[in-house]
Amino acid sequence: MAAGIACFLLLVLVQRACGDDRPVDATKELRNQLLVRNPGNKILEKWHGDPCLPSPWEGLTCEKRNNMIVITKLNLSSKSLQGPLPTAIGYLTELEELDVQNNNFTGSIPESFASLHHLSKLYIGCNRHLSSELPPALVTANLTIGSESCADRDHCHPESSQRTVYLISTVAGGSVAFTLVLGIFFTCFHRRARQPDKRSFPIIKNPVFSESSTLDPHSSPVVQQFSLKYIDNATCHYKTLIGEGGFGAVYRGTLPHGQEVAVKVRSATSTQGTREFDNEVNLLSTIRHENLVPLLGYCCENDQQILVYPFMSNGSLQDRLYGEAAKRKALDWPTRLSIALGAARGLMYLHTFVGRCIIHRDVKSSNILLDDTMCGKVADFGFSKYAPQEGDSGASLEVRGTAGYLDPEYYSTQQLSTKSDVFSFGVVLLEIITGREPLNIHRPRNEWSLVEWAKLFIRESRIEEIVDPSIKGQYHSEAMWRVVEAALACTEPFSSYRPSMVDIVRELEDALIIENNASEYMRSIESMGGSNRFSVERKIFAPSSVPTEPSSTHCQTIAAPLPR
Repeated sequence: MAAGIACFLLLVLVQRACGDDRPVDATKELRNQLLVRNPGNKILEKWHGDPCLPSPWEGLTCEKRNNMIVITKLNLSSKSLQGPLPTAIGYLTELEELDVQNNNFTGSIPESFASLHHLSKLYIGCNRHLSSELPPALVTANLTIGSESCADRDHCHPESSQRTVYLISTVAGGSVAFTLVLGIFFTCFHRRARQPDKRSFPIIKNPVFSESSTLDPHSSPVVQQFSLKYIDNATCHYKTLIGEGGFGAVYRGTLPHGQEVAVKVRSATSTQGTREFDNEVNLLSTIRHENLVPLLGYCCENDQQILVYPFMSNGSLQDRLYGEAAKRKALDWPTRLSIALGAARGLMYLHTFVGRCIIHRDVKSSNILLDDTMCGKVADFGFSKYAPQEGDSGASLEVRGTAGYLDPEYYSTQQLSTKSDVFSFGVVLLEIITGREPLNIHRPRNEWSLVEWAKLFIRESRIEEIVDPSIKGQYHSEAMWRVVEAALACTEPFSSYRPSMVDIVRELEDALIIENNASEYMRSIESMGGSNRFSVERKIFAPSSVPTEPSSTHCQTIAAPLPR
């Protein structure tokens, strides 16, 4: 036992000398030790890459503590594991719960477990030949030892003769630990020689979006910091260019664990600067939603600024509607509706964000990306801001956005509100309906602006003349009219007449239900000319008496419902 304790202390000293006590190495060593006696085990085959990022390995629970990622729970119960308990578990010094029940572990509890000072729950039952005797340093008043029911109770309570096995395994464990120490010692020195290649994964502070402190810290996204060499390797030296934007070029890459990524590299001539880069990193370190493109990591090294996102295999909505011929692929009407609904839900999440709503400020079809399931996700948060509130001082509210999508009221008054995003989203809906770009000076003068051109036809109930030819005759008229009305309401010149994203989501949900479940009754109504009820008599336009000032509510969660 003394030899085992001595070896463990030596191991701790070596680890400290290496200057690297991250859980990454401990979990990899844990996996290696388990694989010795459990080759081909299903859970171990899934353990690859970083143990906590972007999502924890099965059986691990990771949390953020003091700007570090630590492992607080390890659940290996009922995994058909055998052999001695891995000494590497003792290196997970922040562990609070450990469950190894219902396996075939043998021997005794390693002395390395004495370093688990935070351990409060330990479950070791239902292991036929595992001694239940604990190292003295592990026995504390705060430790709860539990056990689930076993088919054979004798398997949970080894006889006292196992004390001999305990002593023998301690000596053997000491030898193994000594060998392990030597291995780690040489590994550390080798790592020191390659220190420039070392990766770190700090948790990003959030100075811009300081109100985020109201969130549960354990539910916040984790954004990694990558080295320039790591990015270079992931992109194969920036081999595959997949696009370019205001920030810079976008390259396709693959992370070591196999995840495909899109890597945005800021160019020297970029119209977006460090402020937008920091804004994106800080914001996406705070929020997460299935309809927002998450930020996986970033790199800020040698004056280079790089952002890393999951690769969206189906490109952008703009590409699909009227982009380059190579990227343009026909989208049927139900798919367009589904994409619009996904993007609307993402914006609704921003506008109803806990504590203080967030305004995107650059909603457009090129910033709505499509994953492999054609799910619409809102991207590019470089211009995003919290909605201004009374008492804000020094807030930078200069007009930002893209021509063709820009809210005219916001442009003229410089008063920012969530309704500015609503206007831009209305333009996106018109793009989805018509398959046209928002501005095109190569068309006849009266068709330069998509919004103004489309409104003329909508007011005369001639929507069939503006619908994208590729979907004509493939949509249900009521579903189409609901989306048309939503687009028209969103693009009202005065923000007080625009609906909220909550209302838009509700309207699009109804439209999608109608489209997907059109009944014989509805079709018979259409065949009898029932679509006439969607004529201009449905007063969906701004009244003649309009307000002279914009709405004073910058962040309105619920607005007047869309007209029916």
